[in-house]
Amino acid sequence: MQIQTKSQVIVKARIETVFDVSTDSQNLPKFFTGYQGIPSIVSAKNIDGLPLHEGSIRIVDNSDGSSIEEVIVSLKRPKMQQYELVKGFKPPFSWLVRTASGQWLYETIDTETKVTWSFDFEIPNIFAYMIFRLAVRRSFQQAQDICLRNLKEYIENRRE
Repeated sequence: MQIQTKSQVIVKARIETVFDVSTDSQNLPKFFTGYQGIPSIVSAKNIDGLPLHEGSIRIVDNSDGSSIEEVIVSLKRPKMQQYELVKGFKPPFSWLVRTASGQWLYETIDTETKVTWSFDFEIPNIFAYMIFRLAVRRSFQQAQDICLRNLKEYIENRRE
């Protein structure tokens, strides 16, 4: 069973800038601040120490004490990043989700950039599906919305 959440934002900046800022692992704690039961990102790093690339493994430490391992499945500057969360879920989330993956799409609109972030959850059974839909989906969707607003604010307000 699948559940998808999606969020979008328009950023007043060039697509390359938005892509580069949003794919820099050091920036993730600035943007993903969590919401209600959804933990914030405390730190994120690529284990090879290199800039993000296809095949990178990124370790994301969260405010609930979990450490999520993500694999970068596809990275096509400046149009798309796609990643899978492969391990590290902590209960109760681990009881509700079998796998999860995210995709960010970037599109130039005039002089601005539209960012669309989709997140797919594979849910193991109908019981977990119902709990996820009732207790987690809306909060995660809100956390995505906040994250993209934080990205927009950071880029539009920084001085270069």
